[in-house]
Amino acid sequence: MFAVLLYHGIEDGAPSARPMDDVDREYVLDRPRFESHIAYLAAKPATATPVVVSFDDGDLSCHTIAAPILERHGLRGTFFVVTNWIGQPGFMNADQLRDLVRRGHSVHSHSRSHPRLPSLAVADIDGEVLGSKTDLEAILDCAVTQFSIPGGAYDDRVIDAARRAGYQAVFTSVEGYNDATAETFLRRRFTPRAYSDVDMLRALCEHPARMKARVAAKRALIGGARTVAGRRYDRLRAYVVSAFRRR
Repeated sequence: MFAVLLYHGIEDGAPSARPMDDVDREYVLDRPRFESHIAYLAAKPATATPVVVSFDDGDLSCHTIAAPILERHGLRGTFFVVTNWIGQPGFMNADQLRDLVRRGHSVHSHSRSHPRLPSLAVADIDGEVLGSKTDLEAILDCAVTQFSIPGGAYDDRVIDAARRAGYQAVFTSVEGYNDATAETFLRRRFTPRAYSDVDMLRALCEHPARMKARVAAKRALIGGARTVAGRRYDRLRAYVVSAFRRR
């Protein structure tokens, strides 16, 4: 069994050139908090759950802040980038992506334009899923074998497109652990927020049974809210997530 962490961006007090709303900011950690996460992962007990550190979007801070912190602790990251955002203000450029690969990190696809993929026609899904792979392989001159679903939204057509494109694994935003003994195409991830402290990682790595029970309880509550609430589901889901945040 192993876990995958999903980060987005790291801030160090300087304003980001990347446009962000309140939802985006919830997924941006300050530098000291992120460094405390990585310090824990580098020193966690040998019996703890193995962890992969991943990043979505291609935020510039991945190159300027996250990668150096990972390297200082002897770790490497997996960076999923939106190819149409490469070189845009607040995002990594092609040289920085190639530099990450040279330094031992891996760079993979997060689509071309970060759309909600299930809302697209099949041909357009292929353009996002296969097209971003082609774009990125031309930039990196190496194989791109993993895909991170933008916004976490997918259906069977999206998964079929990823298989056709030749990806070996697809990373979702579904919370949970992964089976290290099986060839699992869909990978689950845990997403630290701006307020997540080391206790969250300690629970994830050292108390997986407790964490699994917590995830199952949250899914049950959210599923019940979806069934009962109809159009009010999003509001109730936000309440449930907030309640678990405070626990």
